Amino acid sequence: MTALTTGGTFAQDAGSNKHLTLVGIPSGTVAPHGTIFGSLAVTNRRSPWSRSADGSMVLGLGLGSAEDGIGFQFTVNNTSLTNKFGDSGSFGIKASRRLLAGDWPVYASLGVDYLAPWGAVRRRDPGTTLAVTTFGQIRGATDTYPIMMTLGVGNRMRANNTRAGVFAGVGVGLTQNLAASLAWTGEAVDLGLGLHFAELRGMSFTVSASDVTNRVNLRRLVATATWSLQDVFGR
Repeated sequence: MTALTTGGTFAQDAGSNKHLTLVGIPSGTVAPHGTIFGSLAVTNRRSPWSRSADGSMVLGLGLGSAEDGIGFQFTVNNTSLTNKFGDSGSFGIKASRRLLAGDWPVYASLGVDYLAPWGAVRRRDPGTTLAVTTFGQIRGATDTYPIMMTLGVGNRMRANNTRAGVFAGVGVGLTQNLAASLAWTGEAVDLGLGLHFAELRGMSFTVSASDVTNRVNLRRLVATATWSLQDVFGR
């Protein structure tokens, strides 16, 4: 099965009140310390060989600080919604560190997913990604917009998650409620929109068109809802 990307991008240094996200690829950041989050993704097409709809769920926890130490993000992934809940899944861990501060802070992360898989994905080997993300501001004709850029490499990014590949992307915050992104996932192009509404505290949403050129026969729509709660351990 081809995994869906779930879980939000935590843009610690966006430096703007505009919403900012980058859809479809791992980032160099992790959830801030004391943040718990859950993410639900649904798609109209699960894999290149099936046109059946499906989805996945992730629960995660952020510990430590990437700002002055090492931040960690722990996740458990339920890989399919069409089977009995919890029948298939795996664990993941990602560590992040801020490399540079200033107007364009830079973060680097090392992540491993599909640890201790079970069920339908029990034969899948772990995947490792190394990502670098920077945040900054770009000035338009009448306003300033936050931007994030990510570049990375993973050992299971191409050929149905069996070969190494490079991924890259850019996200731009357009308004308080809307962000847009463009990503190269290792072998295909994803276009994404991020949505955030102040009335829905702790909630964010993304809608993406994956493999928009149908390069790997997996053109599909993916919708994701993410909920997060910060400072669960207190300040």
